[in-house]
Amino acid sequence: MLLVDTGTPGSDTALAAALTQIGASWSDVTDVVLTHAHFDHTAGLAAVLAAAPAARVWAGAEDIPAVDAGGHAVLALKDGDHIRTLTVLATPGHTPGHVSLLDEAASLLLVGDLVGVMGETLSRAPGVFTAHAAAAEESLHRVGALELSRVLFSHGAELADGTVALKALADHP
Repeated sequence: MLLVDTGTPGSDTALAAALTQIGASWSDVTDVVLTHAHFDHTAGLAAVLAAAPAARVWAGAEDIPAVDAGGHAVLALKDGDHIRTLTVLATPGHTPGHVSLLDEAASLLLVGDLVGVMGETLSRAPGVFTAHAAAAEESLHRVGALELSRVLFSHGAELADGTVALKALADHP
């Protein structure tokens, strides 16, 4: 089983509950993918690795130096890599090594923090949290051009019209 992002310290409790809810346990977690190296996505890594010590940790190559994995190896992801059934899309901008994950069979995209939902509105990541605005725009245009059925965001609930909103946001800088 693949876990995407680890949250903040203490998130392992909610993650364990979610695993139980789907009939899984920490021993089922074989891979942890970090969409990017910001505290709210990586700070729970130590607890996750304590619960699932055999799990491989993955991150965009450019973000690896900023990941504190407590001595655990962090494997580099690059554009076009495959991890399980997901295709890695390099979507830099929010951070240099930000990645999104595409499930082509399900026509589903996990966008990390490339964009997020504020209330009921899809928006770009706030500029103060974006390392490279121009790269973020290029990444947004790239994912906006994909034909998708669903888009999932790290921040905010899934939008019923998320794919339409993503295309609209990409088309209007």
